[in-house]
Amino acid sequence: MAPLIAYLLLLAGAVHARHDNYEGHLLYRIWGPSHQISSLEASIDILSAKPAAISSSRQLEALIRLSPQEKEQWLPYFEKNDMGYKLVSDNLANILRAEESQINRARETANTNSTITWDAYYNSEQIFKYIDEVGEKYPNLVTVINAGLSYEGRQIKYVRISTTRFENTRKPVIVIDAAVHAREWVTSPVALYLIEQLVTGADKELLEKIDWIIIPMANPDGYEYSINEDRLWRKTRSKSHEGADECPGVDGNRNFDFHFGSRPASADPCSIIYEGPSAFSEPEIRVIRDAVMSNLPRTALYISLHSYGNMFLYAWGHNGTLPSNGLALHLAGIRMATAIDKVKLDKATPYIVGNAAQVLYFTSGTSRDWTRSVGIPLTYTMELPGYEYEFIVPPTYIKQIITESWAGIAEGGHYVLNMYN
Repeated sequence: MAPLIAYLLLLAGAVHARHDNYEGHLLYRIWGPSHQISSLEASIDILSAKPAAISSSRQLEALIRLSPQEKEQWLPYFEKNDMGYKLVSDNLANILRAEESQINRARETANTNSTITWDAYYNSEQIFKYIDEVGEKYPNLVTVINAGLSYEGRQIKYVRISTTRFENTRKPVIVIDAAVHAREWVTSPVALYLIEQLVTGADKELLEKIDWIIIPMANPDGYEYSINEDRLWRKTRSKSHEGADECPGVDGNRNFDFHFGSRPASADPCSIIYEGPSAFSEPEIRVIRDAVMSNLPRTALYISLHSYGNMFLYAWGHNGTLPSNGLALHLAGIRMATAIDKVKLDKATPYIVGNAAQVLYFTSGTSRDWTRSVGIPLTYTMELPGYEYEFIVPPTYIKQIITESWAGIAEGGHYVLNMYN
């Protein structure tokens, strides 16, 4: 039995009816040429993709979810097209119930003296409460920005961290966002931990010489829906597009205005990678856009936190070519990856650094490419670790992931300072 399944089934507790919609759904690992995996993205729920360890370059492996009906359709397709596949689990609902039981136990044993601890997951209200608390505790460093409302009316908050209140225009700016994809829960703790490390002076040079914009919860509607209704929900929850009654929501990382509308697979509202009716149609994505544009001339580094895969991916994702500063992008990515690899778990695979389209497959409308197109020199999608648990990261691994991610991003900050010296 695969470690993911064996571990989580041991934790299975009470039956949670909200996972019943995944009763009998199957997880498969598939592998094949990059273009074949990419062609499935709009038709199948690809939970993750990464370069295949079992083959040569341009081969990918992906973890996918299939309903019993989809299984009858897709397994013959894989065989016909000489794609490898292997069953990982024959009942996704059991995995999700087990995960929920573990999370509930982690919350019960968490430190009650703090709003947020690093051994449990929290809802968006608790995350925003913590942001307010940090602002109140460190008023000379932290400004809490009430940036706007989500589609369902939740206030989206982020922080600006600066010893000079963003008034010293010679200081570089770094922008970090998290939880654009609702089901990628482990990304928000990383962003929150970055805030804590900065305000408590873990690296005074990074605090004093760089201004920071950190958005820990970019998609609260989708995140809450993934907690309360559908654990695998990825998109926003908007209903302002044609077909929204049947298929609500937009993939936030396809909604940016860079080669938007150039990939037919992203035009279907029922696709998991639906780009939306127009670029920046989603209020949540406009929050990121406005935060980036607010200090664009001096913003040097942008990182969007995602899960999972142990990767730093850079532009251009739409065609696989490199920006004019492709070498700098790669070197900075290597620096960050190396810092993480020094403190990673022994069982973790080293971080991969490379062009997003060459490492994975073509994408359009991503934040990574848009931020590079508007002039930020260093922009990345950072795919966090999943270990053998893949798309579900147990709370017991949060501490490891946040500390190693801090090491990598801090190294990125020092690279930025070297750029400005």
